[in-house]
Amino acid sequence: MNNELFEKRARILKLYGEEERLISETERCRRTGISRTTWWRMQKAGETPPASSVGKGKARWLLSDVLLWINGS
Repeated sequence: MNNELFEKRARILKLYGEEERLISETERCRRTGISRTTWWRMQKAGETPPASSVGKGKARWLLSDVLLWINGS
């Protein structure tokens, strides 16, 4: 992992008082305020952080990636 990205992730997690973890679709929606359908469209256009597949039809996101995205970093 890029050291600069690692540091950015650590800073944003500290700012929010969080630890790194994978978040569910439900939590991603709650944190971003963006519906599942709109997020899917944005994801197809490459406008969102990448998801990790954790099983058939289940996507998760790194909390730090979502927080950085929310903050425009």
